Amino acid sequence: MTDQPLFTFAIISDTHIRPAQLDESSPFPVNDLANDRARFAIAAIKEHYPAFVLHLGDMVHPLPHLPTYKDACLEAHDIFAPIRPMMHFMPGNHDIGDKPNPDAPAGPADDHTISQYEAEFGPSYHSFEYDDCVFVMINSSLVNSGAPQEAEQRDWLEALLVKSAGRRIFLCSHYPPYIYSTDEQSHYDNYAEPGRSWFAALVVKHKIEAVFSGHVHQFFYNRLAASRLYCLLATSFVRQDYSEMYGIDPPKEFGRNDTGKFGYALIDVYAKGHQVRVVPTDGNGLAKGSALAADRQQWEPHPSTPITVPLRHAWAAPIDMPFNGPMEEFARKRTRNDYTLMRLRQMGINRVRVPLTDLADPQIRSRMADYASTGISFSCFSLNVPDASMMEIITDNQQLVGQLEIIGGSDDLSDISDGFDRLLGNKGLACVIGKSHSSKHEPKSGSKFAHSVSSGFKWENRETVIAALRAVDPGGIISGLLFQLNLDDELASRLREMDAFAVANKIKIEVNVRLANRNPAIANFDDEAIATRVAEVVLIAANLQSTAIQLDTFVDIDRGYNPRHGLIDRHYNFRPAGRALANLASGV
Repeated sequence: MTDQPLFTFAIISDTHIRPAQLDESSPFPVNDLANDRARFAIAAIKEHYPAFVLHLGDMVHPLPHLPTYKDACLEAHDIFAPIRPMMHFMPGNHDIGDKPNPDAPAGPADDHTISQYEAEFGPSYHSFEYDDCVFVMINSSLVNSGAPQEAEQRDWLEALLVKSAGRRIFLCSHYPPYIYSTDEQSHYDNYAEPGRSWFAALVVKHKIEAVFSGHVHQFFYNRLAASRLYCLLATSFVRQDYSEMYGIDPPKEFGRNDTGKFGYALIDVYAKGHQVRVVPTDGNGLAKGSALAADRQQWEPHPSTPITVPLRHAWAAPIDMPFNGPMEEFARKRTRNDYTLMRLRQMGINRVRVPLTDLADPQIRSRMADYASTGISFSCFSLNVPDASMMEIITDNQQLVGQLEIIGGSDDLSDISDGFDRLLGNKGLACVIGKSHSSKHEPKSGSKFAHSVSSGFKWENRETVIAALRAVDPGGIISGLLFQLNLDDELASRLREMDAFAVANKIKIEVNVRLANRNPAIANFDDEAIATRVAEVVLIAANLQSTAIQLDTFVDIDRGYNPRHGLIDRHYNFRPAGRALANLASGV
């Protein structure tokens, strides 16, 4: 979005503050860092001057029945003091008790815990208005409880939503109603039935703009009809059970101290729609009495970053977690790695490259629509011109396909030109042609050989390619050509040369900027060199007229052929190149 927001508010969640002298409410060392981490996040939020701040629950760590609960609340009030007048709270399970669940670690919310909570943080459910928007904070521990307070909250919420008809509504619930799908089984991290269906029906009926949740200490994004559902990060620790999402060894403390996954959020509210900016804190802490360093990151609203990245790793696949207590001893929880989306948004990347077969898969296609709702466009590639059945899928879902990339096997286009007629029914579709360049195209030297495949025409063959395109496509069905630049190619002058060629020939050029070594057996793990090259690419790309950049790669390829680091690692945390790109995007 290029216009200015009407206002910006902040969200912090799951601070899990403990008494000043700590206590024994957690066996995990990382919990000892929670207080300073919360203090850091509060100081950082203050620097953004938000209109107000929402806390999504679990302000404190000791459970309501523990003798240290009130001491933890006292420490929380001290930590929140710098922004306390602008804060709105709602209870998490650590603040007020768990939802009804026979294997929940804490006891359920009851009259005592509700009264104790309200004495510290105010009503367990409430609403307020700001700039003609309605903000609703509920006590999600009551859902399905059968307690009198559940009926009272239900009646209050239903009446409030009817009264707020036609207005923009933002609803907060500590527990997310679900994390993967509306029909997932009941587990520790969602609403059980019938509460889930009741809640979902309200969201749809009243066209609630967004639902914000905490509890899972992870980022998840879902859509329910026109509504957007976000699970947001914690400032304290990471739920280590979710480390199963990554095909790599867990970070520190078996995943609980994964420092790349701490943060708070800034929500920019526009005249139409909103944007969520997840601001990383990287597990930084701030000692009591200390001030925030002057070089803290602001992460202001940023323009889009002019590059495309490939989603080489599975990005929309369901992940079935092992059942392993204490959180999930009796259920197999299904989840999905949504850090792909979060990192794209943080780096301002609005276009991704995926195989056309992703569009043909109904499950992945549904997720493509979710990504598109955040402003992300897809460049879909296909070996050869898609057949008639695939072209029908493209036609039916053309709103998801920002560009079709057709990969052939020759410079004269003779192997694919016969299929161009199949593209005529999709005149609004941007089509780019590239070439599969493999080892067989390289000069031979004795018996030396290495299996290697890359995407894009060689620049030295440009005149042959453009002449062939003019001959086989006089009607201009094809809008662009894909070339490649290798790791050892000079960037600045070559990209400018390519752009001049594109302008002169009135055509679009895509450039596949490869971070892999030409030799598939040699790894490129030089993070400093990669970060320098990425920064140079982005700065040059902003000044090109008819040339777009594909940067390969997004997530590390740390095994197999052509191993190289990318913008984020296999834990989906920033590599130096990704951090630099996020800093460029946010104007830091």
